[in-house]
Amino acid sequence: MNIIVNRWKITISTAIVSLLLLGCSGKNPLSLQQEIQSLSSITKTPTGKHYTGKFVWHDLLTDDVSKAKQFYAGLFDWTFEDKHGYITIYHHGKAIGGMMHVAHTSDKSAEAVWLPSLSVENVDSAIAELKAKKGTVLKGPIDMPQRGRGVLVSDAQGAQIVLLRAKGGDPLDAAPQMGDWLWNELWTSNPNESESFYRALGKYDAVSKTGEYHILQHKGKLRAGIRDVSKEDAKSRWVSVVRVADLQKSMAKAESLGGQVLMKPHKEIANGNVAVIADNTGALLLLQRWSGNVKEGGK
Repeated sequence: MNIIVNRWKITISTAIVSLLLLGCSGKNPLSLQQEIQSLSSITKTPTGKHYTGKFVWHDLLTDDVSKAKQFYAGLFDWTFEDKHGYITIYHHGKAIGGMMHVAHTSDKSAEAVWLPSLSVENVDSAIAELKAKKGTVLKGPIDMPQRGRGVLVSDAQGAQIVLLRAKGGDPLDAAPQMGDWLWNELWTSNPNESESFYRALGKYDAVSKTGEYHILQHKGKLRAGIRDVSKEDAKSRWVSVVRVADLQKSMAKAESLGGQVLMKPHKEIANGNVAVIADNTGALLLLQRWSGNVKEGGK
């Protein structure tokens, strides 16, 4: 059973994704300094706590922010705050991510993508670990007045991610509610190499396995998964998961809002509790029904 339909290949342009650290691109672009200033803090109030290896933020880069807003408001009841072109996403008053407009390039629409940010102890030390494991720095590091110090990188398999030391601290661990980010997993053609890479990068101190699925842990917290897609026609990439109460209703709602269901639930994958969708601008994400107890910091 394919984890993703073969025809749906997503290639993330370095030039496009690097806009996350260097500002958005639109009809009336701001100065670079204004764009950097517009990137909001990842917490409404400082927490003073950092959780190494935790995914602390998610940014959507899309060429149609208005359509994306309609989709996520309708599907998850998310709300939005626009400040100088950067849109902060809220769920029940809690900041959970952001959106940035990516302009059309040439005669093609820019690709839409969700890009997660991983909390690290020290960005510069993480860069050294990354390079030692054959990773690549794509843009940065850069100091953002509200957000902190970040760098856009690619792992050895090509999956892209932002490494972040957030100013004021990370969001506190809390059990994810319906419509919250539940999980993040890496799709990779070389899970053993990827496990070694991220154990060094995210300072994960333990790895458990469920079949061939690797689960990265830090200080007893489950933080991320690694899925082997070596038999699939799928690009290595990080994929983020949103918790839903009713998978069938959520899939139907996504389609009614202009999205696509790329993979329906199948008993061989998470006991039939996961679906792969694309939003109405083309960005890919997972929906998961998770009815059991959800521990703070992970599933």
